[in-house]
Amino acid sequence: MAEFDSHGTFQKAADEYAKIQDAFPDVIRDPLLADMAVKEGDRILDLPCGTGDSIVKAMELAGPTGHALAIDLSPSMIEEAKEKAEAAGVKNIQFVVEDMDKAQFDVAAYDIVVSANGPFFASDLKAFLAKMWDAVKPGGKLVLMTLGRNFLTPISGVFLDLAQSKTEDLQISIPWRITEDILFLRTLLEEVTHGQRVKLTHRDAVMDYKTADGGWNLLMGTAFRNYTLEMSPENQAEIEAEMKEWMQANRQFTATCSFNNITVTKDAA
Repeated sequence: MAEFDSHGTFQKAADEYAKIQDAFPDVIRDPLLADMAVKEGDRILDLPCGTGDSIVKAMELAGPTGHALAIDLSPSMIEEAKEKAEAAGVKNIQFVVEDMDKAQFDVAAYDIVVSANGPFFASDLKAFLAKMWDAVKPGGKLVLMTLGRNFLTPISGVFLDLAQSKTEDLQISIPWRITEDILFLRTLLEEVTHGQRVKLTHRDAVMDYKTADGGWNLLMGTAFRNYTLEMSPENQAEIEAEMKEWMQANRQFTATCSFNNITVTKDAA
């Protein structure tokens, strides 16, 4: 399994992913909304939108005169997002199931273009960022969130070691590594946005998952679910049991997750 299977991963992880968003709003949604600074009537593009936690809250702020296009590769993620929007009474979001590399949208049409923990899944990062930048209106903004070098440490490392030791020929493809390097990311964005000022803030969030079951669910609700796709049920059950035993024995009930939050505002016409 050399390549990362985004579709397979998030089809299976959608339910746990949604629960993570609900349990840790201060980790992803709230910092993202702060950078977005949504105004009434804003038009927003969200790609990939995941289970819709951020875009539903954003459209509550944008009000009935706002509009959003929310795109994700996973039908399961989109179904979760639609349910969230319906529960919140938000009706002005167009949800679309589509590969982020193939998604089409209008140029210079959005006040806010947002991509949280998704750009690194693009087959061509520079081309994806350029397409997203082109969609921003003059005076609008591109808002990104990418993972830093700590992605659920230390439990992620323990999990990957167990996965490889118990699964023959399991290759570990880690797409988010491409955006870990802050200098690389800033330089690429300056090139794509033709020298616009890139505001980049790094932060490290500690996620308290409280129990060994919570730690396992956290792993399975993220991209680490990918590495279970080709495991036998027996292997996965064995790894789950050993992970939980390790967390209990070491009283390890928190994980650190680092993020790079980026905002680039386009010059007004």
